[in-house]
Amino acid sequence: MLNPLHLQLSYISFFFVHTFDCVLFLSLTHNLFPERTILTPATQFFIFANATTLFPFVLLVFLLRRHPVSSDVGNKVAWTFTLFHGGVLVLQGYQGLSGGWCFDQFWLSVGFHGVWFGSGATALAGY
Repeated sequence: MLNPLHLQLSYISFFFVHTFDCVLFLSLTHNLFPERTILTPATQFFIFANATTLFPFVLLVFLLRRHPVSSDVGNKVAWTFTLFHGGVLVLQGYQGLSGGWCFDQFWLSVGFHGVWFGSGATALAGY
């Protein structure tokens, strides 16, 4: 038995998008941070640490993507995948509503996490 197509595509797109994100964050690219002088050493360390710790999760989801949701391993992968994206959406919503940042620049991120969360949730629901 295979995972639903929408979940397979979510796992694969998650791998490519977040691998690209990790590379951008590890290099502190000028596309993301045009003025690097505003980043303190502690902020740079935080960005590096997040990219470094996110990549193993991304790789694990990608490597375990062939386990169907109906199996024990596949179910746990789908749950962690869904909870991760649900948590990101909650954090983004909280920051957006509290005025911490505006969605104008991050609409694509909100959209990706929303689709990934929805895909995981529908797969866990049996669709």
